[in-house]
Amino acid sequence: MIARPLMGAHHEAPRFADGKIVLDAEQSTGGKILTTSGGNLIGVTLDRSCEDNFDHKKNARIEWKLDAPLPAGWWHGVIESNFSGGYVNRDLSIMMVGGRNPDVRIAPNYIHAEEGEPQRFEFWIHTSEPTESIRLDPQGDLWRWQKTWPVSRITLEQANPTELKPSDPITLELPVSDDGSVDIPFPLPTGNWFVGGYMTKPGEAVVEGTEGLPIPLSYELDRWKKRRVYSASFHIRSPLNRLEILTKDLFSSVIMRHKATRDKSYDVEGELMQTVDPTRSVVDTLELHGSQLSGGAPTFPVFPEGKDKVVLTSWDDGKSSDLRCAEILIKHGYSPTFMLNGNSPALNFMDQLEAMGAEIGVHGYSHTALNTLTPQAALENITAMRLLLENRLGHPVIAFSYPNGYAPGLDEEGDYVYRAMQESGLWIARTQLTQRQTIEDVDDLLLMRSNGLWGSGNKMLVADWPVFLEQENAVFYLKGHSWQIGNSDEQWQKFDDFVAQFAGHPTAWYPSNNEFALWMWAKENIDISVESSTPDTTIVKLERPWLNPWLAERCPISLDLPAHVTSVTWQGSEIPVTDGRVELSWPQL
Repeated sequence: MIARPLMGAHHEAPRFADGKIVLDAEQSTGGKILTTSGGNLIGVTLDRSCEDNFDHKKNARIEWKLDAPLPAGWWHGVIESNFSGGYVNRDLSIMMVGGRNPDVRIAPNYIHAEEGEPQRFEFWIHTSEPTESIRLDPQGDLWRWQKTWPVSRITLEQANPTELKPSDPITLELPVSDDGSVDIPFPLPTGNWFVGGYMTKPGEAVVEGTEGLPIPLSYELDRWKKRRVYSASFHIRSPLNRLEILTKDLFSSVIMRHKATRDKSYDVEGELMQTVDPTRSVVDTLELHGSQLSGGAPTFPVFPEGKDKVVLTSWDDGKSSDLRCAEILIKHGYSPTFMLNGNSPALNFMDQLEAMGAEIGVHGYSHTALNTLTPQAALENITAMRLLLENRLGHPVIAFSYPNGYAPGLDEEGDYVYRAMQESGLWIARTQLTQRQTIEDVDDLLLMRSNGLWGSGNKMLVADWPVFLEQENAVFYLKGHSWQIGNSDEQWQKFDDFVAQFAGHPTAWYPSNNEFALWMWAKENIDISVESSTPDTTIVKLERPWLNPWLAERCPISLDLPAHVTSVTWQGSEIPVTDGRVELSWPQL
């Protein structure tokens, strides 16, 4: 492929005629043109070399300026590409600029073509105001690492649909009446919807779901409380007929996005491994020896090993650079967890990562936001990947990170994304949300927060570290993507130096995500009781549910001992006592 700058200023602007407008790649601005070595057009794309075209990276886009506005109403669109390769970054939206700028997201709705076949994307969009220009906007900043899907042509044609299919990508901009009602043009298809709009205050809305049951939608401002588009997602099993905005003046108009429903099956055979069985108990005896013993029982501290803080880290996507990332993190004493997808290159070297001391977790079979999937598909996306990993590794996998972050997906029963996590058998799941926190703030292991993302969050991580050191029971969580570290030795040294500043603190515990989850489980599920006591010996019973042997071997058990205990016997062996504390291993026999 050959790239050359766009010369859009020398091409005539696209013209609307006979209810249709055609936008050719050469008529756009902002991106660059890709051609074959023979000079044939591939399409217009956006990559890091295009940054100089914009005052700020956040304004990066490909745009078609029109000679006259397009009328409001329904439009059927087709995006074509002469690109014939495999994977390419389709994290783009096609936007009709005007009114509330309705857009359709390409990546989550795209039907993949086989390599070498023509690539195209069809969509429907309804505008309430005339369209001043057409834009391809990147979603996030992935375009700075991987160029966007080259687009050769976009065709927009006026339409008047009376019915659309669940497999159609659809966006509507609709006005909100004074009484909060929204005039739905016709029963809209079943599936996953996102409804929202520009707002400056929190509020509520409701959708009429299956069999007339309500699906309540809640809107909260982010911590910056800026005016922007906020949305709520839901899945509906019957045609969408009614939407009502309950909070007065919450939205003047709403943006409604329908994600194309695709049938997806995961060809992974077998059954998930059992991790715990609460109907079966495991009991053992701990003997405490000393003089003038009180007869009291040992207790769990906040953290094991006499530590008063914890440092966690996990890395998403399972790229080939995970090996080098793991080497650096483990060298500094971290216990990293690497979260994999069904097509991750790291599937080929998981055994190496584990042998080094790293850990493997689930990032979804496909890298698809769970709230854009049906409830059943969300669950299967999680469990299929867990099953794939367990089949290959031969042991349970209990750690997870949400692909594209966590957002609730609502149906008549509540948040089905969180429900899927509960049903998946996973124990700990990291979101994209950030927060300074202590262990008291960790109220749900399936909704873990971090302090920041390597790269874009480095300033936040550095600012949080001194606060972490000053707090008791503090939690510090570093997340990242190894592919964002870079390619050069200089970039990797920069990463090495960065993570070194958070490493090796004497009062901090550096567990894997599994170990942290197992520790939290142990504190809740190991029952400690005194069986008998004399001034010299206290017999203590420890009882817990059956735990998978692989997990039991790795479950930290740290106990603070009563005063005057000088030695401890556990499973027939004397265990050292250190600073009034004992560290136990309780494998499943």
